[in-house]
Amino acid sequence: MGGVCKKTIVAISACLAMTACAAKHAEPSPEELVKRQARSVHLYYADCPREGVDSATATVTVRKSYPGSYFAAMVWNTGYCGIQELPDGGHVVIFSVWDPVDPFDFSAKPENVHEDLQAKVLYADPLMDVARFGGEGSGVRTMAGFGWKEDQGVGFKVDSEPDGETRTKYTCYVRMADGSTGDWYKLATISTIRRKAAVKGMTTLYSFVEDFSRNYKSAQNVRRAEFSDIYLLHDGAWHKAETAYFSADNTPSTNVDAGRIAETGAFFLANGGDTENATTPIGGRIK
Repeated sequence: MGGVCKKTIVAISACLAMTACAAKHAEPSPEELVKRQARSVHLYYADCPREGVDSATATVTVRKSYPGSYFAAMVWNTGYCGIQELPDGGHVVIFSVWDPVDPFDFSAKPENVHEDLQAKVLYADPLMDVARFGGEGSGVRTMAGFGWKEDQGVGFKVDSEPDGETRTKYTCYVRMADGSTGDWYKLATISTIRRKAAVKGMTTLYSFVEDFSRNYKSAQNVRRAEFSDIYLLHDGAWHKAETAYFSADNTPSTNVDAGRIAETGAFFLANGGDTENATTPIGGRIK
């Protein structure tokens, strides 16, 4: 991994928070949303049990990117990890965990969460930049420069385990899918309070592709990524995710798509530019 400019990260985090808040309060028209941003698209994995999983893996392979894009390999009920192309073209890896708050609260401020309730970093690789975030829920984010490339798979693994009576800790690992980086590389371990006492693992697992530049030009460009090697550890065994549901945010764009690659079995997501919804309708099941 390479280093990443801390000032750049702070500026981007602030920009994203302000964009989210502005989006909520300005309430742009549907026509304006279509012009401004590519529609965010998601794959919800139906194989993830409600009681949660102890560990999960996923590989994301970006086929087409554009500055200001996020390719989330895994999102679960309390965190997320993946790779981004920043607005300045820099490539980074990111792993974040929410405080026990509503992740869709676009007015959330990290300083409003009492220290005892905050997500806490138990370990972070020295190259990871660590910061609190707000504007889309609140929590703690770890990020570092990471030289991912288009057509090169990046593997992620997240382990969850109880951290005392009320918390769960999550550890995120990364590696290049072609084996060029060897074994799993530990990024960070973050602990947070469980929102539901009975759920100690990871639930509601999904992947997504997002345009976070939302600068009008970004909507005119394609993002496409494939998601593979999705395995879930529960009941003492690894299970491969075989079914996903295609969803999208409320931007009323039609240039989105999702499906499976026949040759490899990988799922794919695409949005923006000349993408056509030719494979799976929004809300459709992919198997």
